[in-house]
Amino acid sequence: MRVIYLFGLLLSLSVLSGCADRIDIEDISLGLMIGIDLDEDGNLVISSSSPVFNKEAKDKEENMTVKAITIRESIEQLDATITALSRRGKVQVILIGKRVVQHKHWFRVMDTMYRDGKNTTVSRVVLVDGAVSEIAMSTPKDKPRLPLYLLKLIDTAYQRNITVKTTVQELHRQFTEKGTTPFMTEMKKDGQITVTGTALLDHSGKYKLTLDINETKLLKILQGEKGGVFSFSLKLPQQPDEGLSQENKASFYPTFIQLKTKAGFIDNHFKFNIGVKMGIVMTERLFDFDVEKNAPELEKQIEEEFHKQVRNIIKKTQKAKIDPFGLGLHARAYEYKHWKEVKENWGEAFSRAEINVKMKIKIQAMGSNR
Repeated sequence: MRVIYLFGLLLSLSVLSGCADRIDIEDISLGLMIGIDLDEDGNLVISSSSPVFNKEAKDKEENMTVKAITIRESIEQLDATITALSRRGKVQVILIGKRVVQHKHWFRVMDTMYRDGKNTTVSRVVLVDGAVSEIAMSTPKDKPRLPLYLLKLIDTAYQRNITVKTTVQELHRQFTEKGTTPFMTEMKKDGQITVTGTALLDHSGKYKLTLDINETKLLKILQGEKGGVFSFSLKLPQQPDEGLSQENKASFYPTFIQLKTKAGFIDNHFKFNIGVKMGIVMTERLFDFDVEKNAPELEKQIEEEFHKQVRNIIKKTQKAKIDPFGLGLHARAYEYKHWKEVKENWGEAFSRAEINVKMKIKIQAMGSNR
C-alpha cells in the first residue's frame, strides 16, 4: 500500500511545472520609468530607467536613451546596449514631453502599453514641461530611486489635491470618453523636480493649457473630488492690504464639500447650473475681523472670491474648447437627444454652453485665536 502511495505522489510531482524558463534577477533590466520625447528634428526619443541588481556595479540605477520609431522598437534597441533583458511589467511612471503632446493623435504612440499584456496599466502618466531627459537622467541626492521618488511625489501631490492622478488605464478612458477631455499631472525641473499643476488636452490629445496648483484644487472640486486634503488661501479685496505681509489673506480647509450639477438645453445651447456647498475651518486670518458676530459677511466675501476664480477657470477651458470637468457626462445623462447631435464635437458645444456656478460657504470654526 505504501508503495502505491509513493508511486502516486511521484507521478503527481512529475506533472508540475518546472523552472526551465526562469531568469535570474541579475539578468533582467526591470524598467521602472519610461520617457517619451521628441528631439529638435522631430525624432522620437525613448528614455528608460532601471535598477541594477549586480553586486559589483557601483551605480545602482541604469538610465538609457535611444531613438526609435515606436516604444516597442525601443526595447530591442535598449537590449542591444545593456547586458540584460528588458521588462516593462513594473513601470511606475511614464514621462511625456511637451513637444509630443503639441501634436494631434500622439496617443497612438502608447498603443503597445495597452496591446501587450505584459505591460502594466497602473503607471502614472506625467507631462513634462521641458525636455524629458532633464528629469529622466537626473539623480536626486538623498532621495529614493528616481522612478520611486517620482511616484511618491505624484501620489503625495494628488493626496493634497494640487494635481490629478492619471494612470495609463485612466488615460485610455479619457481619450475614449466623449463627455470629457484628457488631463494629467504636469511637472518640470527647475533646479529641483516640481509638480506644477495639471495639463489639459483636447479630444485629439493636443496640449491646450495648464492649471496651476491652486486652480487644480478648484478643478477637482468641480469634478466631484472629495478625498485627500484641501487647503485654501484667498486674498480678499474687501479687506485692507497693509503691513508687513498681505493682511487681506485668509486661509482655511473644508470640513465637507457638496456638489450638485444640473444640465439642460435652452435656446440651442446647453445650460449647466453648478452648486457648491462647503463648510470651512479658518486656519489663518491676517486682518482684524469679528468672525463670531459677522460671520455671514466674511462668508460672502469668500464666496465672491471663490466664484471669481472658478469663473476664470471655466472661461479659460471654454475658450480652449475643452471639458476637463466632465460636464459632457451630465449632458449625456439628462439631455441625450441633444447630446447625440454634438457628441463627436463636444468641445465646440461646451464652448457655447451657459455655465452658472453658485458658491455657498459656511464657517464652522474660526480657530483658537479670535
